Amino acid sequence: MEPVPRLVGRQRDPRTDLAAVDAVLDLVAAGATLSGLSLVTIAERAGVSRNTLYRRWKTKDDLYLDVLGAINRPLPGFDGPTARDDMIAQLAVLIERAIDGRASGMVRALLAEAAAFPEVHRRYFDEVVTPRREAMYRTIRRGIAAGEIRADADVALVNEMLTGPILARAGSGATEDLDPAETSRRIVDLVLEGIHSR
Repeated sequence: MEPVPRLVGRQRDPRTDLAAVDAVLDLVAAGATLSGLSLVTIAERAGVSRNTLYRRWKTKDDLYLDVLGAINRPLPGFDGPTARDDMIAQLAVLIERAIDGRASGMVRALLAEAAAFPEVHRRYFDEVVTPRREAMYRTIRRGIAAGEIRADADVALVNEMLTGPILARAGSGATEDLDPAETSRRIVDLVLEGIHSR
């Protein structure tokens, strides 16, 4: 897991950033709520001084945004030979995140406390969820343009049909039997059976 790079400000020690990110993920995985955590508790868990943590993150919101950035790596480019290949690849990335217990636990914690952290919630959707959704929309539109998917398919609904089963499993924590390659292929092929061009 890589810390989120900063473009301005004093030079940061990546080891400290990683320790703080890991501390938050470990504490949330152990049952802590985002509102219940303090920067003092996180600093103790990370093995760094409070001043070190405060120099890097003035608020918990700032730290939580970096944690969310660390567990959601940038999407790779999707340029497979067919839209089906790219849909499978995109779902595999989503499944990999879902089966990471600490990562999915952090997302569940944020969703559970969205009202307490509205800015973190908004930025998570703007910076993580929306780009992934738009990437899938582009892939579905590509499939329509290529004749792989029927022309009257509702792009947003197809995306929800593809991602819904994974998000439901991640939300409940029942991800132990998900396999990124196999599960993504099965979901895509099941959905394509109903939306392929005839």
